Amino acid sequence: MRPHDFGDDPFDRVAHAVSTTSLTRRTLLRGGVALGFTTAAGALLAACGGGGSSATSTPAGESGGGAPAGGSPTATTAASGDGAPQRGGSITVALNSDLTTMDPHKSTAAVDRQVYQLIYDKLVDIDAQLNIVPYLAERWEIADDGKQYTFTLVSGVTFHDGEPLNAAAVKANFDRMLDPATASPRRSEVAQVTEVQAPDDTTVVLVLSQPYAPLLATLSDRAGMIISPKAIQEKGDDLAREPVGSGAFVFVEWVKDDHLTVKRNENYWQEGLPYLDQVTYKPVTDATVRLTSLRTNEVQMVDAISAKDVEATKNDPSLVYSEVAGLAFQYISLNSSKPPFDKKELRQAVAWTIDREAIINAIFFGIGHPAQTPIPPSSWAYDESVQVYHQDYDKAKELLAAGGAPDGFEFTMLVTNTPDAIQLAEAYRAQMAAVGINAKLELLEFGTLLDRNDAGDFQAVSLQWSGRPDPDGNIYNYFITDGGLNRGKYSNPEVDRLLEQTRAVADPAERKKLYAEVCRLIAEDAPMIFIRFPAEIKVWQPVIQGFVHVPDGMMRLKTVWLRQ
Repeated sequence: MRPHDFGDDPFDRVAHAVSTTSLTRRTLLRGGVALGFTTAAGALLAACGGGGSSATSTPAGESGGGAPAGGSPTATTAASGDGAPQRGGSITVALNSDLTTMDPHKSTAAVDRQVYQLIYDKLVDIDAQLNIVPYLAERWEIADDGKQYTFTLVSGVTFHDGEPLNAAAVKANFDRMLDPATASPRRSEVAQVTEVQAPDDTTVVLVLSQPYAPLLATLSDRAGMIISPKAIQEKGDDLAREPVGSGAFVFVEWVKDDHLTVKRNENYWQEGLPYLDQVTYKPVTDATVRLTSLRTNEVQMVDAISAKDVEATKNDPSLVYSEVAGLAFQYISLNSSKPPFDKKELRQAVAWTIDREAIINAIFFGIGHPAQTPIPPSSWAYDESVQVYHQDYDKAKELLAAGGAPDGFEFTMLVTNTPDAIQLAEAYRAQMAAVGINAKLELLEFGTLLDRNDAGDFQAVSLQWSGRPDPDGNIYNYFITDGGLNRGKYSNPEVDRLLEQTRAVADPAERKKLYAEVCRLIAEDAPMIFIRFPAEIKVWQPVIQGFVHVPDGMMRLKTVWLRQ
């Protein structure tokens, strides 16, 4: 699709308004551990700011409570009022974009992870307080030097194709992720793993090249999801369309751009789960349509709503609104390997044009927190002192001159073709235009945009990262040279050195200092312009019970049941 240069577009009015607004090493872990720290767990659910709430908001008599993320369910809270969970029924969930692949070793889209929660089991998971909790691994032991992890698996688990999920299966998954021929984005996430041993059916040993503090957090996401080795071998590329895991739900069908359906796994290893018979996911890219579909009961749950609808949704007694401090960040990625952004000064000039507060107030109705780094306020590693940029057109002009473009320059920015994404990009465009920087917007379907982004085929791209519980997941792969998410080819040897240190150090206070220094260097180089930390929001029909809202935004539905 060709670059789109807006003229008399309705979003220009919004953009103009925005541009002128002032506005111990050996540890046996059985019941769950914090993510590399011991005292900061309470701070992890601190308010996201600008309207963010640290607690779930629900109508009277309804509950967002239920079960832990990974293990067996606990009793639902008394607020649900309807007794024990009930079996049966189906729900439809509206997603904010279409799915891209059902192969977690290949996926780079957050939306895919929503479905993975049902189809695949992980080695470990996180709970609503961001603690690591057991899942397929019922316990684990870390060697004194931090370079060996021994996991004991739950016995008797089978994949949807009847094959056993044992240590050999886990080893096969790691071997696949680590094989360069797989070209998996997961490879850099587990790059410290040098050997995987399966001495018996329920024991997996990961041998590391160095201590790796984020490992457990990493295994709570796609790198820890286990695919049937038989399916990997027999399906090949078709695995992307025909997933085979061991999760609470079994894949039924996927009709591109329309729906994906899963059904209850009758042989699931967690007794009594899941409760629902079926879950259908539908991509609904327009936020207004998504919310209308929820109100008319065409869908029973949505993964996101527009900021303009938050206040009304909070006050709607027919819906359950839940908001927690999230882990995500919105950003503009600048391709450091291509003109014009191969010049640091021109990247910095862009950074100085953005008024984050004005954007949050005008477009997001005050919801969210200005972002200057990839580490959100909800993280133990957040450092408020590492804040560099605000809108300063004089500095922007100085840097344009230093970069050889005193009169400005033109570039193309890839934008998802949805109203909310276009509106945000128009705000960027208007603010940059004040110093002669002309951002042409190329509107693309989300999957196409991701393909272009993954190939490094862009000058700039506007996106959002869904966030990870350990800061390593928000920063390492984006900024390490040759990182799996470093699509703009940014490289700084000192950043590389510090990022490797953050992975090798276990002490959270020391890690926080290292991250602060990394963030200062990244701000100076400006390969990415950080805009906003959104609040994490979910909305559902009151008939849904037992949902646990985890700050990573992933909808874990095996404990969900329908009130009769």
